[in-house]
Amino acid sequence: MNVLSSLPAIRALTLSGFEPTRPTLTDQQRAQLAAVSTRLDLKARAIIYRDGDAATSIFINGGGVVIAFKDMPSGKRRVAGFRFAGDIFGLAERGRYINTTRAVTAVTLYQIPIVTLTETLRQDAELEFQFFCKVVHELRQHQRKSIILARRDAAGRVAMFIDFLRRTRAGQGPLEDFVELPMTRSDIADFISVSLESVSRACRRLSDSGMVEFTTGGVRIVDRGRFEKLVART
Repeated sequence: MNVLSSLPAIRALTLSGFEPTRPTLTDQQRAQLAAVSTRLDLKARAIIYRDGDAATSIFINGGGVVIAFKDMPSGKRRVAGFRFAGDIFGLAERGRYINTTRAVTAVTLYQIPIVTLTETLRQDAELEFQFFCKVVHELRQHQRKSIILARRDAAGRVAMFIDFLRRTRAGQGPLEDFVELPMTRSDIADFISVSLESVSRACRRLSDSGMVEFTTGGVRIVDRGRFEKLVART
């Protein structure tokens, strides 16, 4: 199947201060990836791969939201992150996936065998650089999560999570006051490492304060100044 017309640009910020205007993917690079990709259209809650499965492919998210998580021996679940349109996921350790991934919403994915991708990157230094930038982007995301978890108050963690999503979805574009929240509050709780009850109380506190308004499918930042002040508080 020819997927060139719908294959997304890989969403990754380039190295700070280093060729900041570099385009994400050229048409030629999109064509290269399209030629080796298989399109998958999955329904919400579909499992993409499980923790410990042999890592034979990487995936580019063409639309929708994916959650990456790990079930711990204690029975608890730890959410590693969320993957949005243009994100790459499926990187592994010692040939095995290190998380389970599941569709939060209906998603369109482009699956690329690792062996094929490796050969493609060897032949195209520019495309290899784009994947390198994406890895740097992923490291930044993990750093931002670590900063969120360093926050002691649950309301602060939830506010920082909302801001995290706002900045992640905006990329290098302008920040919006409405942020989609397709994930459940349980997913959020497992991502910011607090209880579901703590997330519910934090959401009520933020709403009662007049900083945000929770709506169906998302949250609207009503008082941007106070919200950003709370996010910046240490």
